[in-house]
Amino acid sequence: MKSFSIEAQIRAKDEDCKHLRKARKLPAVVYGKNQESISLTLDASDFLKLFRKAWESNIINLKFGKENIEVLVHDFQTEPVSGEYIHVDFFALTRGEKLKTMIHLNFIGDSEAVKEWAVLEELQKEVEVSVLPKDLVDHIDVDLSVLKEFDSNIKASELKVPSTMELLTPADEVIVIAAKPKKLEEVSTEAPEAAVTGADEEEKTEA
Repeated sequence: MKSFSIEAQIRAKDEDCKHLRKARKLPAVVYGKNQESISLTLDASDFLKLFRKAWESNIINLKFGKENIEVLVHDFQTEPVSGEYIHVDFFALTRGEKLKTMIHLNFIGDSEAVKEWAVLEELQKEVEVSVLPKDLVDHIDVDLSVLKEFDSNIKASELKVPSTMELLTPADEVIVIAAKPKKLEEVSTEAPEAAVTGADEEEKTEA
């Protein structure tokens, strides 16, 4: 697994978060089973670069003051319009103890259904698992080559999840589907009606 790290500064809990964001600083908090809650401030650009690579499934070395602890991104908030991150929660890891986290899905392979004009709909981008910190993986591959027909899909239960993990996402949750294109659906729906209309016209002509 890749190594990630980020530096932070301790902040007062009553510090104005709006003022921090205007200065391109990102309010954050770190907590855990054996970690007291501490309010922090991060450089917004540094976090954005980090999170694009680490997501929620990679351990991050969080450095602040004299501390250097292993954490995961546990939760985050974004601004509804701009999509900018406005707050981040880090969860401090306890070695030897399982945790719940989200693992990013990596879609690989080519679908025969898509080659026949099916529309690939990725309904889930990640799944939730229970795992020891030492057994975390960067992602789980999803092989699209099994999607050979229209409306074929892959459910959570069909993912190749490492034996060291327990999948918490419901087994019947659809991850990806090779949906039939709307135009084909319209044709299949309208065809019977057209046939009946044609027959009716023929009967009228004979009469």
